[in-house]
Amino acid sequence: MPSIGEYLDNMVVTVDSPDERIRARVSNYHDVEITFAPGAFDQYDEEHLSHQLGRLGLTTWVAYHRARSEAYRVSQGLSSDELADAERPSDDPYRRQYELELNAIEGEGVSAGGAVRVRTYGLMQWNVDIEPGSIQRLGETAFLAELHSAMKSLLSDREVKIITLKSEYFDIGIPRRWRELMTELRARNRHRR
Repeated sequence: MPSIGEYLDNMVVTVDSPDERIRARVSNYHDVEITFAPGAFDQYDEEHLSHQLGRLGLTTWVAYHRARSEAYRVSQGLSSDELADAERPSDDPYRRQYELELNAIEGEGVSAGGAVRVRTYGLMQWNVDIEPGSIQRLGETAFLAELHSAMKSLLSDREVKIITLKSEYFDIGIPRRWRELMTELRARNRHRR
């Protein structure tokens, strides 16, 4: 039977925006590709495109989470009921607190050129900000490059925050001094906002 890693390596999730003119494709854990239907990009203004991308982010995350759960279920040979039991919140207060904090991680990604900013709260709230005038200034190809760089930045930001959170709850081999520095940097960053 293939391992969970093999299932995730081969998993592809494809989701359309609510208006069905933008498509997100997630593969190989976190490779995200976003495309527009032919002619769709030029029909948007920044406000409507931001809204559609925010909704697309949420629905893509939900579809990815479901596919990842199914990959886990199949790789472990679990029934649907057994998977539901495995995904039930823990009775351990320490573990429950960790899960609460994990689900509340705020992530932020800014594109290389600064035209796109993506923020999430627990991946269940998505906010996409597009700098005014970017659609006309950049065009579709350059805008997609900005969007993809913002997504990579967001995923990297979340990954660092998840590792830091795990190190606070579990011994994952990060030296105490590094954890203290990370805590200090987070406090400074919060203060600057």
